[in-house]
Amino acid sequence: MPFNAQNQVAIVGVGHSRVGRKLERPLGALAVDAALKAIADAGLDPSEIDGLASYPQTTGAGVGPEPGVSSVPLDWMVDGLGVKGINWWGNGGGNISTAVGYAIMAISTGMASKVLVWRAMHQPRTGAFGSGTRNTFGQASDKPAPRVQYKQQFTAPYGFGDAPSGFAPSYMRYMKQYGAKRHHMAAYTVPMRANANKNPNSVFYDQPLTYEDYMNARMIADPLCLFDCDMPVDGAGAIVLTRADLAKDMKQKPAYVTAMGSGGWNWENIPPEAYRYDSAANNGRTLWSSTYMKPTDMSGAMFYDGFTPDIYWWLEGFRFCKFGEAYEWIQNGRIAAGGELPINTFGGQVSEGRLHGIGHWIEGVKQVQGRADNQPGDGARQIKNVENILVATGMTGHGTGAILSPEPR
Repeated sequence: MPFNAQNQVAIVGVGHSRVGRKLERPLGALAVDAALKAIADAGLDPSEIDGLASYPQTTGAGVGPEPGVSSVPLDWMVDGLGVKGINWWGNGGGNISTAVGYAIMAISTGMASKVLVWRAMHQPRTGAFGSGTRNTFGQASDKPAPRVQYKQQFTAPYGFGDAPSGFAPSYMRYMKQYGAKRHHMAAYTVPMRANANKNPNSVFYDQPLTYEDYMNARMIADPLCLFDCDMPVDGAGAIVLTRADLAKDMKQKPAYVTAMGSGGWNWENIPPEAYRYDSAANNGRTLWSSTYMKPTDMSGAMFYDGFTPDIYWWLEGFRFCKFGEAYEWIQNGRIAAGGELPINTFGGQVSEGRLHGIGHWIEGVKQVQGRADNQPGDGARQIKNVENILVATGMTGHGTGAILSPEPR
């Protein structure tokens, strides 16, 4: 049976650090910036936080080997914030979505009452992001590895050694299997950039993208082009969660967790056409089984977009359309601002910057609270009359999704 977190937890505070390409400010300082903003946004003092969760704990995707400089592990944040009396902390596995899920469960089971979740991302100062950046111990490193080992020794020498080349085959298989073409994806990428142009936190805030720009972009790993990949940045985001009974007295309106699901699979051992569905579809299956709500009850969705094809698998896995139909389903402005199902109204990772999913949770909360346009410079990206926002982040074999609502459901 799925874990039932219905109406027991609410997200009450959100915070962003500055987001940019190769910022001079250390990653720990950016994470503290985001955390303090989220705590203040909830109307709390750091001393009131009694739970912490993040990902990763040590080295991994988007972090380096130096705590406070290129990574922000849990114990470093305890000192960085000067918090005392932590009753619970948890390290999400694979993506910030898992840390959010753990936090929801910790609060629901009484292990903590006010939990801070953050994700801080570091862009290597040398070399290309994600290309052989592992040292001889298999740990993430700022320096390109002179050699690879373990499974990579059989793939990297043949050009199959980075994330785009690992994701491209499943996208190509989808296109061959269902008839999708590259131009269909412009229905996602172009509106996402338009959303980012209304979001001051976005690294592409002042850079529009046209259909022609997208179609003429250079290939990274065919059929993934430059604008199909999320944008590596330095930055951090944070959210504060609490018990539903406490949320009513917080500074901001609560964004109640009214349904929750999770799912994953060993994605490396199944065919390219299947492995995305094992995460997205399992996530959708467990989420919908925890609620009476259905896809048509959603006012919008924040779906993880490490690579743009993720959107197809999320939509199909969460049953907004049938398998093989998402590329047609998103056409004609259906997912753009003002459409039937606005998606990633902040621009997503492809246009705001790669914060590993925390930006999706922040935007989902702000949409539910009715304050997506409350920053100087914001355009009109607030969805009207929000009832429920679906947030789902993760992929590649893991993920957590939740429905956020302005009232208990």
